[in-house]
Amino acid sequence: MTARGATTQVLAIVAACSAAAAVLAPPFDRLADASFAWHMGQHLVLLFIVPLFVLLARPFEAFFAIAGKRRAGAVVRAVRPFHCIVHPVVTLALFTGYLWGMHFSPLYESALEHPLVHVAEHIGLLVTGTLFWLPVVSPAPLRPLNFPARLLYLLLALPQGALLGFALSAARAPLYAHYAAVASPQAALADQSNGAAVMWVGGGLVIFSAFMVTLGLWARRESIADWLGGEVA
Repeated sequence: MTARGATTQVLAIVAACSAAAAVLAPPFDRLADASFAWHMGQHLVLLFIVPLFVLLARPFEAFFAIAGKRRAGAVVRAVRPFHCIVHPVVTLALFTGYLWGMHFSPLYESALEHPLVHVAEHIGLLVTGTLFWLPVVSPAPLRPLNFPARLLYLLLALPQGALLGFALSAARAPLYAHYAAVASPQAALADQSNGAAVMWVGGGLVIFSAFMVTLGLWARRESIADWLGGEVA
């Protein structure tokens, strides 16, 4: 591994840890407990930002360097039967299912009232986010998807936050008793609409940014390939 690559990995891990610490510690965590909008911001960071930086750190490369070629190879062979879990169709379905199921099931309210359920909810966000980004980032030992498949994947994921945000903002009453208990019904409903906007705009911005970066990387690769082809000719 080059010095530049090692520096990039360290920076990615620092960014992931910093983002997680920022949203899980006071004052952010305290605000999230009292406000649906702040809670949505916390969830977006745990779902999108932290897992993305962890994967950009290429954790398997670090494991390979520490464990050695033989042990790393054994791990790769052991997890090969589970590669179906990271198929784009599966990860997109899990991402969509968890996103909607979390907000329109008793899980969300239970997480607000029970600390252990809240921890489990956050772990679920981190796992779901990691699975979501795997087809896009494709860290070793996964085989990378081609660029058109990555773009299609992101394009299909893009509307999910908007649809969820629309469903939340369309509610005529607070969906979660926890927030209605700490504020007036009108304030809780306004906060719910703000949270829907955070999900809609924030989640959409992250996925759209990933789409544009992926498109740029594809264009760059094609430009380099054309240049090399011209040089050979």
